[in-house]
Amino acid sequence: MNLKELPVGIGKLVSLEHLNLSFTHIRKLPIELKALKNLKYLNLERTRWLRIIPQLISSFSKLQVLKMEGCCYQCSLVLEEMEHLNYLNVLTITFTSTSELEKALGFNKFISCAIEHVSLQGFRDSRSLNILALANLQPLYSLELSGYMVIEDVKIESNIIEGVGCFHSLRSIYLFDCNQLRDASWIIFAPHLERLFIRDCQGLEEIISEEKLSEVAELKRNSNLFSNLEFLHLNSLPKMKTIYGHALLFPQLKRITILNCPMLKKFPLNSNSAKGRRLVIEGDEGWWKDVEWQDESTQIAFFPSFKHR
Repeated sequence: MNLKELPVGIGKLVSLEHLNLSFTHIRKLPIELKALKNLKYLNLERTRWLRIIPQLISSFSKLQVLKMEGCCYQCSLVLEEMEHLNYLNVLTITFTSTSELEKALGFNKFISCAIEHVSLQGFRDSRSLNILALANLQPLYSLELSGYMVIEDVKIESNIIEGVGCFHSLRSIYLFDCNQLRDASWIIFAPHLERLFIRDCQGLEEIISEEKLSEVAELKRNSNLFSNLEFLHLNSLPKMKTIYGHALLFPQLKRITILNCPMLKKFPLNSNSAKGRRLVIEGDEGWWKDVEWQDESTQIAFFPSFKHR
């Protein structure tokens, strides 16, 4: 939508409860919006031109849903205002730096409300990330790391682990353009993960690193990895060699999509994997012919699963 500004007089709509400005080209929110005392839902997602929100958010005392994922306004600037939103229970938000995220984690309202989606983009101020700092966000349903991040390492700190499963509510993970990452082992802390999408991560060599898991006794050879995964999508990962070094059961798996991953020849599958499921494996025919199976019975079991993409 090419909407660039809100119409004059919008402040007169004092009974308005729902305002969706997502994907518009709006550059600022007019101060007149302060009159919308009954607003319960505000969607500013993907408002890439938005630069000015003049101390408005705290005026919406009845606000229940605030969506700011992909909003180019610095979300950290509205965190203090969120403290006054007693009814806020659904939030989507984007952070662009480690310092911004750390600041957010210091606000009680940010931690306590139902954060539906968090997007971490850019993060040019750090080469490492303690992802488990987000584990206190309940319920965090969806998490995205993207924006040509320079982060090389996502820490797994054994001293804060008291049993696997920090992100109990996390269902979807998206990794895009994280070119410095070598693995994504931290996703083991999302035991109920259903959807994993990884694209354009030029340095990624493996998803789960056995070396990293071996550093934490509780995680070594965890047979329940990906026990709830339904969709796995890997695209444009030129260095990807392995998903995980051992066969997994994948009891809920429905679809695997592998595109432009020339070095990925092995799956963590055996003849007992995805039992009773109509698994679909999508990919290029040339790549499929070069897949190296664990044994003949595994090849026979999954050969009918292939679908050309």
